[in-house]
Amino acid sequence: MQNIFSRKRHAGFTLVELLVVIAIIGILVGLLLPAVQAAREAARRMSCQNNMKQIGLGVLNHESAFKRLPGSGQCGSTGSNTTVYQIHSTATQILPYIEQQTVYRMFDTTTDPVTAYGATPHSSGHLIVSATGALLHRNTRGRAFDDPAHPQGQMAAQTSIPTFVCPSTPLDVGTRDPIYRLGGWDYMFVDLSDIDTRPGSPTFGARTPNTDPQIAELRIQGMLDCDSSKMAATTDGTAYTMMCVEDAGRAHPNVAKFGSLSSRDGPVAAPAFPVGTLAAPTGTTGRHMWAWADPDAVSNGYSGPSNAIAPASRRAKLNNYDQVIGGPVECRWVVNNCGPNDEPFGWHGSGLNAVFGDGSVRFLASSTDGIVVKWMVGRNDAQNYTVEE
Repeated sequence: MQNIFSRKRHAGFTLVELLVVIAIIGILVGLLLPAVQAAREAARRMSCQNNMKQIGLGVLNHESAFKRLPGSGQCGSTGSNTTVYQIHSTATQILPYIEQQTVYRMFDTTTDPVTAYGATPHSSGHLIVSATGALLHRNTRGRAFDDPAHPQGQMAAQTSIPTFVCPSTPLDVGTRDPIYRLGGWDYMFVDLSDIDTRPGSPTFGARTPNTDPQIAELRIQGMLDCDSSKMAATTDGTAYTMMCVEDAGRAHPNVAKFGSLSSRDGPVAAPAFPVGTLAAPTGTTGRHMWAWADPDAVSNGYSGPSNAIAPASRRAKLNNYDQVIGGPVECRWVVNNCGPNDEPFGWHGSGLNAVFGDGSVRFLASSTDGIVVKWMVGRNDAQNYTVEE
């Protein structure tokens, strides 16, 4: 007779077996996630490379149309408010050649700044100076993007241009500029380099002091300048001359760790987007160091972390002081030339992208010698170099 109290046993996992399965799944997920992240970063890096390709082609197409290169916007850098500017940035000038004609047409590119900004001849005879004290190139034309007298310029400057933003940068439009929402810029046309290349010099491999009697000899010209030079001025060869490099991660001064102020004034006395300067943090006429419409953001000199404090090194390198977000105490990113603040800087881990004068894009390792980078910048320094990519 069958025992009515007997029960059929069902096969199943024991608690130990279940824990083992969970542990194995966890290990597999742990192995898979880095691979997924690496694949995503590879895609972002390729997108960034494509951006730089488009920027390079924009410059070359401009040159094809006018038989001259676009202006550099920033006409060399003195490291102070004596730096000379054009009204419009290089990024603005190449808009028609990266399929952004509609945005470009919103800017005023014809008004005489003598009329618009009360500019007067400078004592040098080669410049004009606005009522705010900003030095302007003698041939520049138009109204600045932050001029209230031309509201369309503000609308244009608030346009986010995908080509101008590296997707690896951990800042979107809202977090990069929560105040004015100006379109961001993650690259840098390198208009000069003043790295000291004299072996035995106390500043060898770092920025040459402005007081050095040999500063003029050690400062080299980049591919672009404010005279809109011809391609023939790049005598070192376009394939060997760096045109533009990543400088990703700059933001409005109010953004912690990423935001910073400039030392230079803009030409507009009462700008639509007021921002201070290092000399007057609560002022209004400062430069917008994160925005593609501002020439101070778009073009800069390659000088290395010249404002790092002891015991930090001031030797120039790619991705300087990138070990911690915001930089170490010796070289906070809010300080000029530290981290992404006006220096070559990328978010790809081992290096950054650069576009050369022939339109080719190369990935440069962070370990690339800083002096070699200077020779890449120079358009007519007659220096040969080799670099591992």
